[in-house]
Amino acid sequence: MAPNTTSSTVVEQIHITSPPLCSSTIPVNFTLEKLKIEQGNDIGIQGRGCRHLKPGHLDKWLVVYEGKQKPIANELINTLYNVCTPMGMRVEYPEIAELQNDRPETYLKALEQYCLNQQYNLVLCVLSNNRKDRYDALKKFLCMDTAVPSQMVLLKTLNKRGQLMSVATKIGIQISAKLGGEIWSVSIPSKSLMIIGIDSYHDKKRKQVSIAAFVATTNPQCTSYYSRIIMQTTTQELVDGISVCIRDALKAFFMQNNTMPERIIIYRDGVGDGQLQAVYEHELPQIEETFNKVQEGYSPKWAMIIVKKRGCSRFFAKNTHQLYNPPPGTIIDHTITHQNWFDFYLISQCARQGTAAPTHFNVIWDRTTFKVDHIQRLTFKLCHLYYNWPGTIRVPMVCQYAHKLAYLVGQSLHQDFHHDLSNKLFYL
Repeated sequence: MAPNTTSSTVVEQIHITSPPLCSSTIPVNFTLEKLKIEQGNDIGIQGRGCRHLKPGHLDKWLVVYEGKQKPIANELINTLYNVCTPMGMRVEYPEIAELQNDRPETYLKALEQYCLNQQYNLVLCVLSNNRKDRYDALKKFLCMDTAVPSQMVLLKTLNKRGQLMSVATKIGIQISAKLGGEIWSVSIPSKSLMIIGIDSYHDKKRKQVSIAAFVATTNPQCTSYYSRIIMQTTTQELVDGISVCIRDALKAFFMQNNTMPERIIIYRDGVGDGQLQAVYEHELPQIEETFNKVQEGYSPKWAMIIVKKRGCSRFFAKNTHQLYNPPPGTIIDHTITHQNWFDFYLISQCARQGTAAPTHFNVIWDRTTFKVDHIQRLTFKLCHLYYNWPGTIRVPMVCQYAHKLAYLVGQSLHQDFHHDLSNKLFYL
């Protein structure tokens, strides 16, 4: 992305299609804003050769692989050194655990032998295939027993002809983020702001258990995070767990900044229209009460925004006789939005194929004193901060991080992770 030199307001026609197969055309004002993406030595979201704002370092790490994978594993280690060093990462040569076979128990025995006696800041495992029981066993041991961030790499990914440099670059960025690195950022004008994302996932093993993941920012740049999960039965109220998470996230924010956030914005994903009233009547008062209990006299200005990705509406920009996808940053906040709500649609991604899918944001509570366009612009900016993708995503990054965490726990861990990992994006 290019530096933000100018912003131009364009008035065009947006053509809307939504069930039941009806269509209409409305005039829409939207601002095309080229955001300035800050990295250590460049502008724009890039990978290879771009220095991270705060790189993670591989000072003491372990690489585990089956013996016959030694040539490709060594090539990966050397390539990681070559691509990570320009990013600002310090990469020491790893310790090696070479296995006789690829059975899950063989991997676990090696991890127990190495990790229970020494403290590594990362374990990288080369896997011959995507066998789920092995992946789950390794993640459980590393996320729950030893609190070590890990990177699983499939052999077929490394064997793609001519792509090892590209693959290693993506792995290096992931590793840096998992180690607490800050890869890139956007300008966040409010310097005392916490962003929270909440998403839920149903445990595949235990049908009566659902997992809610909670991810909060802990610095003014919104590039460091505190993560927790809430495990509950389907009959339990989520608000009790959210209150504990908010309290602990505020403590983490205070530890890092020596002050509490003045404003808090909560993006709540995974809420259906039928649950809005329950959220409004039960969750909002409890959250307000939580703020008062954290610190005497503490009363931040806060908002809760419901995020909905699964809508069927589609928007097309119309110029003369042609229809095309609206550009990233397009906001639709009138005519088709709810008359009594503060809601808007945001198209944050560039769709080169197919149609651009908008995300619906419903602000059900707002005491931040931010202007409407400030909340909309902030929401768009936050869609740039997901470190697994060098571009924009459909939701603010905290929602996507929460989704990744809930998915890992629901699919593989089935229990809470070690709290020493709470300040790392170990689930990327």
